[in-house]
Amino acid sequence: MEHYLVVTAVGKDRPGISDEIIRLITQCGCNIIDSRLALLGSEFTLFMLLSGNANAITRVESTLPLTALEHDLLTVMKRTSKHEQRYSPYSAEFHVEANDSPGLTEPFTRFLAARGLSIASLSAQTLESNTPETANTFQLLIGTTLPEGCNLMTLQEEFEVLCHTLQVTGKVTFVGHNQ
Repeated sequence: MEHYLVVTAVGKDRPGISDEIIRLITQCGCNIIDSRLALLGSEFTLFMLLSGNANAITRVESTLPLTALEHDLLTVMKRTSKHEQRYSPYSAEFHVEANDSPGLTEPFTRFLAARGLSIASLSAQTLESNTPETANTFQLLIGTTLPEGCNLMTLQEEFEVLCHTLQVTGKVTFVGHNQ
């Protein structure tokens, strides 16, 4: 029987740190189903979904904390189940760009939550300006799947109203999926 484990590791970025974690996971007999790595400030952050038999997952759960301690990493692990793909006729990507200011992400996550739309991916970043008189630029990209019957035109219009209200540049892109 296949078991699943979500692993998060955070620590000071340095060459070879992701290799240490991935090597341990491989030696324990687990497969990496999905993963993301990001540099946040000077910290490296790794998110992974692992699969393996019960013994392999237990080996990761028992050996990763020791490796994390040796490398000054913070790790969090949680058993989970296999992700079940649900059919969705459309997905949407919401792109936002604006002068950076605190609190810009929240109105967009609230916008989606109020419409019962689950966020599948979210990337937000601030790009520093090269000159002191120019504001930093904020960029946000949110991906979501849309339920059957979702009115794409209404969703686009409401998103445009939100962008206009917040005085940001926004665009939504819809992608159709064949069954």
